[in-house]
Amino acid sequence: MTTLIGIILIAIGSFNIFQYNKAVEGSFYTTGTLVRYSYSPSFNKHYPVFKYVVDGVTYEEEYRGTYNSRAREELKNINVDEMPEKTRKFLKKIKDINLAEYEVGKDYKILVSKDNPKEYWIAEDGADKGREYILIIIGAVFLGISIIRKIFGFIF
Repeated sequence: MTTLIGIILIAIGSFNIFQYNKAVEGSFYTTGTLVRYSYSPSFNKHYPVFKYVVDGVTYEEEYRGTYNSRAREELKNINVDEMPEKTRKFLKKIKDINLAEYEVGKDYKILVSKDNPKEYWIAEDGADKGREYILIIIGAVFLGISIIRKIFGFIF
């Protein structure tokens, strides 16, 4: 079982790194300014709208990632003391987390697709490959444990 877990974790981490590198190869960096938020009632989410220039053409596009400020506001307004003890401890931890906020009027580094300039990603959003390397390392540890268990299983 530990072998299977190790292989799955290594595969997921490797695939995510491959996808990230593939996206970066077909893209370039530029600076975009957050101009406003666009609300989608069907998804009940807010989408940041960025304005950026590519080859002299100005684009004003919604970011494909989500930004749900309503959920964050609801979380801030929850009275934690009215909840059961286990829930209370968990929510106190969550409420203390400083969520990444995108400020209107602020410039952000964005990664724009070479094939379609309307497709872009905020460079700091999900570009941290540390998670993938951690998955690969944990997968390798699981594989190592599996191998050691098999070796000691043959000896004893």
